Amino acid sequence: MQGLRERKKAATRQAISDIATRLFERSGFEQVTVAEIAAAAGVSVKTVFNYFGSKEELFFDREEELLENMLSTLRDRPAGMTPTAAMRPAVLGGPMPFITCRWAELRRPEVYAGIRAFLACERASPALTARRFVIAQTWVAPLAAEAGSAAWAAMFVGALNLRAQVFGDAMLERRTPGTVEKRVRTEVGPALDALERGFAA
Repeated sequence: MQGLRERKKAATRQAISDIATRLFERSGFEQVTVAEIAAAAGVSVKTVFNYFGSKEELFFDREEELLENMLSTLRDRPAGMTPTAAMRPAVLGGPMPFITCRWAELRRPEVYAGIRAFLACERASPALTARRFVIAQTWVAPLAAEAGSAAWAAMFVGALNLRAQVFGDAMLERRTPGTVEKRVRTEVGPALDALERGFAA
């Protein structure tokens, strides 16, 4: 259980990230400076860098949580369950994989608009687009260690990249929530099926 100091630090970190994300979405990632973020958050530039190692980390602030959720899914899977079977519900079960958010949430206009704005900001920025792929590659080694197969981990990360592309395309095309879900399940589901067959043992 977190103590008061840890909770305050976590709240400050989240507040800075939220403010940064709103600025990025409004003005574009490359156009916003860390100094502007610090001023909007009422903190110093030094404080921002105490919490975040780079401007990209301000945008992808949940990467560590996402990786830990993936690792715990593998770690806690029942005996005899394959890594792919353990991961499938979180990959296909909602708009944000491995983050608690179900497909029904996408039917709320404010949720849809918020996710779409985030994706549009990322797609408009070469730095953020590149950063997403770098982050995904850093997942391979820890996933391999937990699953016991580097080949499986590399291919699973490939399926996650496919999912991000399919989901992002559908959202930016302003497809209905039902259509977005159908596209993810239709296009990513078979990739997971192939992964399951390839590593069934």
